[in-house]
Amino acid sequence: MRSLILIFLLPLSLSAQHKYWISFSDKGGQIINTTEVSLSERALERRNRQNIAVSVSDLPVYTDYIQAVKNLGFKVLNRSRWFNGIMVSTNDSILVNSLASLPFVTDVYNFQTHSKSNARLSNKLEVIESSFYGDGFRQLDMLNGHDMHQLGFQGEGMHIAVLDAGFRKVDELAAFELLFENNQILGSWDFVAQENSVYEDHSHGMAVLSTIGARLEGEFVGTAPQAKFWLLRTEDAASENLIEEYNWLCAAEFADSVGADIINSSLGYTTFDIAEQNHTYADLDGRTTPISKAAVMASRKGMIVCSSAGNYGNNSWHYLGAPADADSILSVGAVYADESPTSFSSFGPSADNRVKPSVSAQGGNTTVYSTGDYVTTSNGTSFSSPIIAGMTACLWQANPDKTNTEVMNAIMQSAHLYNTPDDQLGYGIPNYTLANALLSIEDETHPFLSVYPNPLKNYSQLYAFVANAENITYGLYNLEGKLLAYQEVSSSSRIIQIDIPQLSVGVYLLELLVGEERLQERIVVTQ
Repeated sequence: MRSLILIFLLPLSLSAQHKYWISFSDKGGQIINTTEVSLSERALERRNRQNIAVSVSDLPVYTDYIQAVKNLGFKVLNRSRWFNGIMVSTNDSILVNSLASLPFVTDVYNFQTHSKSNARLSNKLEVIESSFYGDGFRQLDMLNGHDMHQLGFQGEGMHIAVLDAGFRKVDELAAFELLFENNQILGSWDFVAQENSVYEDHSHGMAVLSTIGARLEGEFVGTAPQAKFWLLRTEDAASENLIEEYNWLCAAEFADSVGADIINSSLGYTTFDIAEQNHTYADLDGRTTPISKAAVMASRKGMIVCSSAGNYGNNSWHYLGAPADADSILSVGAVYADESPTSFSSFGPSADNRVKPSVSAQGGNTTVYSTGDYVTTSNGTSFSSPIIAGMTACLWQANPDKTNTEVMNAIMQSAHLYNTPDDQLGYGIPNYTLANALLSIEDETHPFLSVYPNPLKNYSQLYAFVANAENITYGLYNLEGKLLAYQEVSSSSRIIQIDIPQLSVGVYLLELLVGEERLQERIVVTQ
C-alpha cells in the first residue's frame, strides 16, 4: 500500500479542532449531463446564452468518496466540485493518517500548519432626480450611472452574490427594508460556521451591500437598487487563514449553482496568521493562489467577478491582493469624489505584467450605511468594487444577450485611461453610458460621440466609435463660435481618444466630423 506522508510544522493537540482540505483524483465515473449537475435552470440558461458547455468540473464531488472520508471520523464542512475536494474537521489530528487507506485521495492540506501531503501528487424607482440618491449620487454619477438608471436599467432581473465577512443587522436596518419587502434577498449561507444566518457577524458585508442595494429616498440609494442578492459569508474576521480562500471557492460554486450573474468580493489575501501560508508577489499571476484560480473558474462559468484591488498602496506590500490578480475578472481600484487616486489603493500590475487594477471607482470617503442605522462614509477598495458590481449589473441588464467577456471588455474600453493605463487606476474610471453604447451597436458604420467626464475640470477624454477611423476631425468652439482647437485623427481602434486642452470655466461646443456625418456635444468646464 502506498503511504501518505504529512509533515506537521507546529505541535498539535488531540483536543483542538483541526481542519483540512482533501482533494480527490476523479469524479467516480459520473457521466456529464445536466441531470447529474447541481445547477439551477437559471444557471444553465446563463451558460447556454454564452455557449459554455457543462464539464467535468460541474459534476458534484462523488458521494461515495465523501462517505468514505466521513466513515473515518471526519466531519465534512464544505465541498467543491470545481476543485474536486472537501473541507473537513476533526478533533483528533492522528486521524488524518488514516486517509492513506483511500486510493482516491491525492492531496491533503493542513490549514493549521501550511502542510501539504502529496500521495500520488498531484419595485422600479419612480424618481430619478439627483436628489433622490442623497449622498450616494456622486459615486453613481462618476460612472455615468445616473444616465443608465434614467434609461430604466437599475439591475432588475440580475442576481448578485456578495461574498464577505458578514452582514450584521442587514435584516434590521432601514436601508435594506425594501430589499426584504420586495423579496430581493434570495438567501444566505455562512461557509465559515455552516449555517444560514449571516446577520449577526461582521458589519463589513453590510456596508458593501449598501453601496449596491441601499434604498433610502433622499438619503442614500445604491448603484443597482433593483437587483437581487445572495449574501454569503466566507471570511472569518477574527483570523486570517488560507482556509478562507477555500470558503470563497465553495461560495463561488454555490453562486454558480443558483444562477448568480455577478460576484462581488471585497476581500483580499496576501499574508496570514501562519507565515508559511503567506503569498508572495510572484504568486499573484492569476494562476497560483486558490482564490484566484477559483475566480478564473467562476468567470469561465459565465459569471462576472468584481474584486477589490486591495488597500496596500501606501504600505510595504504595495501591490494587489488575491483574487484581484486573476484574469477575466474586474479588479477595482479606488479614487476620491474628485476622481483623484487614493493613496491606499493597491498598485498593479499582476506578477505576469497584466494591467491591474482593471478599472477604478470611488473608494475614498465613499457613502455607505452604518450599523447605527444612518448614512456615513468609509474608505477602501472594498467599496469601489461593489459600486462597479452594481453598475455592471445595470449594464448587463441592458444587454442580456452579451457574454460576460463582452460586458467586461466594454467596461474597460469605456474607461478614461483605456489607451494609457497605469499601475494605480488601471484603465481608469469607466463610463457606463459609453459601455452601453459600445454593446448596443448593431451597425458598425454608425458613429456616436460621448464626452467624459462632463462637467470637467481641466481635461477631458473624447470617445467616438467608428468602423473606419480615417478622415475624422474635431473642433472645439466657445459659445461665440470661435474655434479654439482643431485636430485630425487617425486610429484603427474603434474607440478614439482625443485630449482636450486646458480651458477656462464656461460652456463649449465639441464637434466631430466623421466622413459626412457631423456630431456635436456641449461640454461644461468647472473649476
